[in-house]
Amino acid sequence: MKYGKNVVLFTLFAMNLVDQPTPEVTIAQGTLTGKISSDGSIYEYMGIPYASTNSSNRFKAPLPPPSWEGTFKATDEIYSCPQVTLLGYMGTEDCLKINVYVPAFAKRPLPVMVFIHGGAFLIGSGGKIINGADFLVKQDVIVAAFNYRLGALGFLCLGIEEAPGNAGLKDQIAAIRWVKQNIAAFGGDPENVTIFGESAGAASTAILVASETTNGLFNRAIIQSGTSISNWSVNRKPLWCASLLTKELGYETEDPHEIYEILSKMPYKDLVKLRPKKPLGMYFDTQLIHLPCVEKSFPGVEPVLTDLPFNVLSRNPKNITLMTGSNSNEGLFLVARENADTLAERNTHYLFASDLEFENEDKAAFVAEQVKEFYFEDKPISLNTIMNLSAVYTHLYFEIPNIFENELYLSHSNGTVYNYFFDYEGDRNVVKRLTGFKKERGACHADELFYLLDSRIWPFRISKNDQEMIHFMTTLWTNFAKYGNPTPPSQTDLPIQWYPSDKEELRFLYIQDHSRMGSMPNPKAYKLWKDIYTKYRRTNVSDYSY
Repeated sequence: MKYGKNVVLFTLFAMNLVDQPTPEVTIAQGTLTGKISSDGSIYEYMGIPYASTNSSNRFKAPLPPPSWEGTFKATDEIYSCPQVTLLGYMGTEDCLKINVYVPAFAKRPLPVMVFIHGGAFLIGSGGKIINGADFLVKQDVIVAAFNYRLGALGFLCLGIEEAPGNAGLKDQIAAIRWVKQNIAAFGGDPENVTIFGESAGAASTAILVASETTNGLFNRAIIQSGTSISNWSVNRKPLWCASLLTKELGYETEDPHEIYEILSKMPYKDLVKLRPKKPLGMYFDTQLIHLPCVEKSFPGVEPVLTDLPFNVLSRNPKNITLMTGSNSNEGLFLVARENADTLAERNTHYLFASDLEFENEDKAAFVAEQVKEFYFEDKPISLNTIMNLSAVYTHLYFEIPNIFENELYLSHSNGTVYNYFFDYEGDRNVVKRLTGFKKERGACHADELFYLLDSRIWPFRISKNDQEMIHFMTTLWTNFAKYGNPTPPSQTDLPIQWYPSDKEELRFLYIQDHSRMGSMPNPKAYKLWKDIYTKYRRTNVSDYSY
């Protein structure tokens, strides 16, 4: 009898070591099967090709996905697109793969959430090492996450037909179209799709909301710490930035055809390893070279952006529901890279970016002095005032553009906007811990992600308070995906009612130990930047031309 029990226990243990197959699913490309999660609650379909890419369409829109005979085993973690990380080079050019996570026992059809990862348009993937979906899927939604091309492969913009720009955004659109076409086979509702992203993924999400190319592809969007109108969202000098790549190789040219000939023939591994530095100008610009761009129109080429997002949103934005917000101390991850020398150099530069234009340099210097006085009073920028600089980064790059985009959207559309301000400090504020500033107040850039996504890179035990925050946030996010309302009247157990903003007033859910509704954060900083951007924002698309 004892021997029999041991056999049963051993069999159950061994079964957990072997991937158990999911029910088969038939999509447009063929039949596939995935694997069941270790606790049996989630069907995981991993590494499905949603499109294809190779050297023949480098810098262009993706090609159609492959089909197959027999049963495709969607059981392998997806590889990243080519990139260079702290661990070295990784990724493969044929990287356009998607993961689909399905709750095994939920009533169907299910709402669908499509995640667009961040990483400065340079790094990241849709894999579950960082972007695990368990927390969300256990709230009875399907989650899809995917790779898209990064760096020069995804965002080289030459203004010619061979390299029109925004290949990475076109990958994202292809992935959402794939979801729209195939998700019903997994038990999802193609008429209830929410896209969401953080940082560069949020900027991408916001651009997709603005773009006319995505009409009808999704119903709602969640935009976390990024916008389409931030100074780092659209490349103002795409051809010049591309020339920095070839200059690194010893070529002095800004001819787009010459640049294309050089870069299109390079091995993709060598191309993504090119990391030229932008010469520092007077402006507080991002050092990122590979960003979305405004495209020229070519016959037969579907563009993502043909005008600045600010102008598009000012004309005829989509009438969809948005959830959007930022974190209370986003800038910590940026000031973590500063040192005494770089801080001293900041004293001689403007504290705003070149998405502003002035009639002359005297005017620019005058406005720059106003900004410096607001944040630093009479103190120099130094290690002693580094938290003041963090506030500049927080406001200029994230918080204030988010508010401006919300105002723009509410003024020109009939859509609904739910605003949040993430200010929770817990053990899963991972990025803040990594910056070395974990004792500073507030939540750093990307800290909120670890309360929404079950990241494998942070395997530590979850505290009671953090578990409550995970439940609270995943309930809000998935309610939004299910109903378009994060706190629907039917859910009376939620501790707070989240009221949307309107044209007259922005209302924010402050996500804290004891969450509350409140008015705009940092109204004095908002007033400063509102005055500056109202007078000096660049809105002429020719300023972003080639």
